[in-house]
Parts: sequence; structure tokens; C-alpha cells
Amino acid sequence: MHIFRSNSKLLNSLIESEQDAAELVIPDLFGHYLLQYSAFNRAVVRKTFLKHHFFASHLPNKDLQVDYECMPFRENSLDCVVAHHILDQNPNAHQCLREAARIVVPNGYLVIIGFNPHSFWGASRFLYKYGLAPKGHYISKGRLLDWLTLLGYRVELTTGCQYLPPFILRYFPKFSNAVDRVLARMKFPGAGVYVLIARKLVAGRTPIRPQWRALSGRRIPVAAPSTRGVSVTSR
Repeated sequence: MHIFRSNSKLLNSLIESEQDAAELVIPDLFGHYLLQYSAFNRAVVRKTFLKHHFFASHLPNKDLQVDYECMPFRENSLDCVVAHHILDQNPNAHQCLREAARIVVPNGYLVIIGFNPHSFWGASRFLYKYGLAPKGHYISKGRLLDWLTLLGYRVELTTGCQYLPPFILRYFPKFSNAVDRVLARMKFPGAGVYVLIARKLVAGRTPIRPQWRALSGRRIPVAAPSTRGVSVTSR
């Protein structure tokens, strides 16, 4: 998995920008479980009202190690899942998305943060050693929306950040962030990073407001072999 080439300053600036963008659009969620995982092993959600907040990683030295293509959680068990650049940094993006979608409760939220291929960041990945954007399989919002619709999700809101090329963020972060605030407010297309919030629909009804499902207990809802494909109703 490609990580920014010895450029921790650029990565830090990018994460801070994404954190600010996400906090503006992620609703106040009430429930039990929030899971976030990142291709760059950096948390995006900094505060939440959900009772239990877990950060997972593919690395063996982390507290919660997971396989993004086969998540160790029961179906319909987590109130909110945040996938940070998982899809554009994994060659099997569709399977990663299916697993993330599977473990969200009905009416729960799936937050996806990814690089936009139709942007300066998308173009920069092809500039070999002169490009600062990470390599990867960037997925457009339109394609992602089609996938989510097939999985039974409705996109509630999208926003973006990093409209300028990555070298601007690297050397002029304040200017880059100032431009982001203006263009995001104008809903200007072409953001280098999108933040997409989708909601899991329940068959036969259309939810109007968040209706969180209270899950009893404090244990992480880890999958059991006999429960795959069965809705979780109790512990």
C-alpha cells in the first residue's frame, strides 16, 4: 500500500483538512458503536457522541487488526462506519465496500472518504516522482454512488476539500485551506478529496430522521460463524 513518500508534513496537512471537512457534515450520532479505519492509519473523526469508538487497522501492531475484505463483525451491528481512503488504496475496492456496508445497522451511516480521480490530486498521481499524491485506484463519486445504491444505501450528503494541487498544500497549507473553505461553500466541483455520507435504507420504509438502534452490552460485536447473514436482534 502506497504511503506518501517521506512527506509526513503533507500527510498531516491533508488529514487535518479532511478532519475539518468531515466534522462539518457528519451529523450528531447517538447510539453505541462507531468504527473507523484508514489506509493511512490516521483517525478522521475526532469526537463523537456514540458510546463506544473503535479504530481498526490492517497492521498487526494495532489494538484491533482487521481484514478490510472480510470484516470480523456481525451483519447489522455498527451504528456508523468510517472508511478513510480504504477504497482507493485497495485493488479490491468493491469487496471492501460490501463488507463495510454489511456491518452497518439499518438506518445507520457509512462515511467514505476518498480521492477524486477528476481533480488535480487525481492527475498528480501520474506524475511519477514529481507527483505528491499517493498512487491508487481512485474511484469517482458517480461510480461509488452506483455501488451504494445497489447495496441498499442512499447518499445523504457529499462535500469535498483540496481543490488545489497537492504541492500547494505542501508548501502553502494556509492558502490551500482558505481556498477550500470558499469553494466548498460554493459547492464547486473538482475537489481532490470527497467526503460522502450514505445511509442504510430499511426495506418498505423511507426514514426521515436518524433512528438509532440501541445495542445492549459493551462487547465489540464480533462475528460468529453461525450468524453470518442473520440480522442481530439481541446478545
